[in-house]
This record gives sequence, C-alpha cells and structure tokens, in this order.
Amino acid sequence: FDGCTNLKNVTLGKGITTIGYRAFSDCTSLVSIVIPDTVTEIDNLVFEGCTNLTDVYFAGTEEQWNAISIGLYNEFLFNATMHFEYVPGVE
Repeated sequence: FDGCTNLKNVTLGKGITTIGYRAFSDCTSLVSIVIPDTVTEIDNLVFEGCTNLTDVYFAGTEEQWNAISIGLYNEFLFNATMHFEYVPGVE
C-alpha cells in the first residue's frame, strides 16, 4: 500500500511475533526500524522498496536474529546496519 511514503522511523511493540507480508513494502522514506526480540518471522516482501532503510535496531542478540525466519525479497533489510541488543532510550 502507498500510505507509508512519509514514514521515517518505526518502533514495533514488544510481543509481536510476525511482521506480515508487504508490511512496509515501498515505504521509501523509512530510515530506521526497531524490532523486538519476540519476532520470529519476517514474511516475504516486508521491506521491498525500502530504499532509504539504513538502520535496524533489534532488541535481541545476533544469535536470536539469525534464528528468525526471513522471507524472500527483503534485500533492503540485509543492506541496513544492524544494531543488536538495542534498548530504546539507552544510547
């Protein structure tokens, strides 16, 4: 959907386990996203077209991140800089 063209920063709530199909697809202004350590699946095309995504903040460890099932066509997610064990408000 194209209702997210002005979306720049997203923080997903604790307890979310799946980021659904095309959730942020074509959010061309998306720069950063905070993903809780409860996420176990990122579906296909979630970050397709997120050409400005530069930072992904994950609350869990790198090992937890590597255990997440990540679907196809999420190249922009992999191109972003990963920040593990992120705690909001703590720099």
